Amino acid sequence: MKRRIVCFCEHSFDADIPLSIDLGKEPEVEQAIISGEFLNIRCPNCGKVLKPEFPVFIDDPQAENSIFFVPELDRGMYFRGALSYSLREANRVAIGYEELVEKFLIKRHNLDDRVVEIVKYFLLSKIMEDYSGDKEVRILFSKREEDAVLFTVLGLKEDEVGVLKVPMETVHKGESQLEEKKRQEPFSEILKAPYVSINNLFVEGSD
Repeated sequence: MKRRIVCFCEHSFDADIPLSIDLGKEPEVEQAIISGEFLNIRCPNCGKVLKPEFPVFIDDPQAENSIFFVPELDRGMYFRGALSYSLREANRVAIGYEELVEKFLIKRHNLDDRVVEIVKYFLLSKIMEDYSGDKEVRILFSKREEDAVLFTVLGLKEDEVGVLKVPMETVHKGESQLEEKKRQEPFSEILKAPYVSINNLFVEGSD
């Protein structure tokens, strides 16, 4: 689909942006997402690489999963049910590029995104016990090692990224408790599909 793009150099041009991606036919897109190259567009006037976000439905038939990518700028409208486009029937929603990358990293490391979000909740709760700053603190899954899972922490200090390591036994404990957690608050809110995310707890006006 043709989209009008306006570059920082003020040049405007049309670019082809897919409405949907079938990873069964275009498996290379998964790596492009993880590497940050997905939806990158080069301005024909100044040559700058732009990273606009547009809604895209991503079907992953091999994993029997689908993700609808919602641009970060549409986060508020998503929660108000006021999007100007249909979400289609996706198993998951990712809002903003960071979340999209995280979903595919979780898949690559053979983890359950629901368990990852539960672990993130406990990590963030612990961090906020001693946090006195006013910036938003974000936790993102990074990678899985042999005996641990790594998370990056953003927002604790200016221009610094923290790293937290969680033992795999903690992750396995979360897996064993998943069905129980789905019936408990606040986890029932965090695990509410299709937007399975700790960010469900930080919606303006939520309880």
